[in-house]
Formats: sequence, C-alpha cells, structure tokens
Amino acid sequence: MIRKQYCDIFISGGGLAGLITAISVADKFSKIICCDSSLDFDLDSSDLPPDKRVTALFNSSLDYLANLIPLETLLSNCGKRLSEIQIVEAGENCKLIQTTSFKSHSMGREQFGWLIPNENLRKVLIAEVLQNPRITTLPKNGVEKVITRTKEAHVFLSNGDRVISRLLIGADGMNSRVRATLGINTNRINLPQSGITFNVRHQLPISHKSIEIYKSGGPFTIIPLPGENEYSSNIIWMDSDRNIDIYSHMDSDRFTLEVMKRSLGMVGDIEIVSPLSKWSGTYQMANKLSHERAVLIAEAAHNLPPIGAQGLNLTINDIKMLNGYLAKSEDPGDCKVLNGYCSTRYLPTLLKFVGTNFLNVMSFSNILPFKLIRKGGTKVFANNRQLQSMLIKFGLGEGLFDLKPFHGKNKVFNDRLRG
Repeated sequence: MIRKQYCDIFISGGGLAGLITAISVADKFSKIICCDSSLDFDLDSSDLPPDKRVTALFNSSLDYLANLIPLETLLSNCGKRLSEIQIVEAGENCKLIQTTSFKSHSMGREQFGWLIPNENLRKVLIAEVLQNPRITTLPKNGVEKVITRTKEAHVFLSNGDRVISRLLIGADGMNSRVRATLGINTNRINLPQSGITFNVRHQLPISHKSIEIYKSGGPFTIIPLPGENEYSSNIIWMDSDRNIDIYSHMDSDRFTLEVMKRSLGMVGDIEIVSPLSKWSGTYQMANKLSHERAVLIAEAAHNLPPIGAQGLNLTINDIKMLNGYLAKSEDPGDCKVLNGYCSTRYLPTLLKFVGTNFLNVMSFSNILPFKLIRKGGTKVFANNRQLQSMLIKFGLGEGLFDLKPFHGKNKVFNDRLRG
C-alpha cells in the first residue's frame, strides 16, 4: 500500500550536508523529512566502510555549527587546531624548490580552523537529528522522481511512497538524483586526473601544520590527524589517472617508497596504516541552484577539487545563506525566497569553482608556462604579507577586508578555543 506523507521541507541526502541542513531548518519549520538511498541514520556505523577522511572546518563554519551541535565537546574530544599552511613547490625529481608558510599568528588569530574526523562529526550530527522531534528520517530510501507544482513538490520514493513537501532540498551528492529528475544540467570539467587518500604514521612531527606539495600531476597534501599524536597524518594525493592507477596497484613496500619520495622527506620515514580510497577527477557545477519548489546545495550543486579544504566549508556557506532566506518567509518554497538565494549565491560559488579549478589545472599541468606561473606565484605570495592575507581570506570564504576571529556561543568557549 502506497503511503502519502506531508512535510514543510524534504531533504534528499543523509551525508554531512543533509544532516546539517536538517538541524538548521528544524529551528523554524515543524515537519522535516530527510532520506538517503544508501545510508542508515544510525549511531552504529559498523555496516559502513570506515571513513578515515579528515575535514578542515574554517572559523566561519565553526561559528555556524556552534549553534547547532555541542561543538566544544566535539573539538575537545577529537579536534586539532590548524594554525599553519605550508605551500611547497617541488621539481621534476621531487626536489624541494621553494616553501611558503601561511601562519595564523601573523594574521592575528590562534588558528585558521579545526581538523575533525568525518566519522566523529557524522555521529554528533546523527545524534542531534535523532533526538529532534521535528525531523523524520527515511533510511535506505531514495528519490525516484520529482514533480513540482506552484505550491508543492511531489517526491516519489524508491519504496513506492510519496511525500508532498513545500520545499525539496537536493543534498544528494555529485550524482544527484534530485538534480537529474528536475532536468538541471551541469558545467563539467573532466581532467585525466584521479586522487587517493590514506593515513600514515611518520618519523617527524607535524603538529598543527598542513603541508601542500605541488608538482606536475597535482598536489600532495599532508594533513595532521586529530585525536592522534604529532606523528600521524592523512594524505590526499592527486595525480594523472595513469599514475594513480599504477600507485593503487603497487605492493605495499614499493608504494611506501613512492609516498616517501613524493613527500620530499618532509615528515621522514612513513608507514601506511589504512587502506587506500580512490576517486576520479571530474568536477562540476549545476547551471542553476534553484527550481520551482526545489533548491540544490553541497555536491549536488558544486563538486570541487580537494584543494584548500573548500568542500564542506562551501557547503556550510550554502546552508547558512539558504537558512537566512528561509527565515524571511513562512513558506519555505516561495519563489521569491528561492530566487533570492540563487541570485545571491550563484556568482560567489561560480567564482570559487572557477578559481579552485584553475589552481588545480595549474598544479596538474606539465606545460612550461603554467609551471612558471605556479612557481612565480608562490614566490610573490611568499614575499608579500598583504597578498598572503588576501589569499587566505579568499580561501577561508571570508570578506577580503573584514577578518573576524572565531567566537563560540559564550566567553568560556571562546577563551577555550583560543587556548
């Protein structure tokens, strides 16, 4: 028997983006439904493949999350400050050419943000969702078809049920079913590039610093692991499809030697301590962010290269701005609300998409002019503190002329975060 449900807001996607969105909009609207085609909304994630990825959350993102979840406890239990970003240019033979360091202290702050394991953040978000009486979850139940009307969206689910909602939010990833069924096209960049991520233990301490090593083929990023000592890190390695395929099929000893070579020995001897996770280098952005009674956020709207930790921070900015527009109306799917969000959000997102992909193409390319620009640009920023500040502010998603320190919900939290 087909069931029919009604709600104010229906969210497709139970990942980090969907969970944050559900908690955000539940503050104003009384009936929220969140579904996911493959995930359970369960604190026991034993049925999921282990997620060893680490998310770097900038101060503006933390400021927003502090109003939604017990952020202080999360940071205290498993967070790590990120207070330095080191950019390294490497030569063809993996020789260090030049290094530029961006330090938070030089910009009058204790840290650029905090590093948090994805698994820990997800568990905290799920706990908040499950205890919120305004949110209903539909595990392992996805969107099959959507029909929008002037006053509502009809969402047909994979189990045969139908939900009638005043607003549909697509937060269902790069291959968004919501985006596809609404007929929204994407601008896509396909590079012969892939990436792998894995965890390592290493000989030399890294403390609160991330290291991005640039060489033709893509960046090699070393991110200190939260909740660990100074000798454990997460590696994000981007290179040509051909090279990544070769690396992912190497035996462990040979692969470890390649990792040590690519890291320029900056963290000493390395031991691989987790399986490799691989992804393809396809990056895209939706041609529009809103539709009749529907809106796209997160990777359903934009999928960027993993350069400068833009992914989840850009998503949280989506949610923050959308929530601001939803607060202006009793009807969440009102066309003025959605058009306002789209017109305000699209251009900054497009600029971030174009800028991040341009940096990625420069890091990927072996063409001499791009290599010279990459090397020369790093040198210019290394010698100009004002340009450093502008670059960091752009990367952190902050206004170029208004740099605000992260603040918590109260003075005790604020003082604790500043150390």
